[in-house]
Amino acid sequence: MSASTRWTLFVMLLTVNVVYQLVYPNTWHQIAVSSLTGLGLIGLLIEYLARGRRER
Repeated sequence: MSASTRWTLFVMLLTVNVVYQLVYPNTWHQIAVSSLTGLGLIGLLIEYLARGRRER
């Protein structure tokens, strides 16, 4: 995965998380969306740390 793709996905997941929290506060589906986007962000971070450093 290229660095630009990685950061684009990171920004998109973070934006979805923040906007969804602002639009639907304190609902069960807000918790589900936050969990899924959070897992995606953590996955991208792990992928960056594991593979990104090897590419340099």
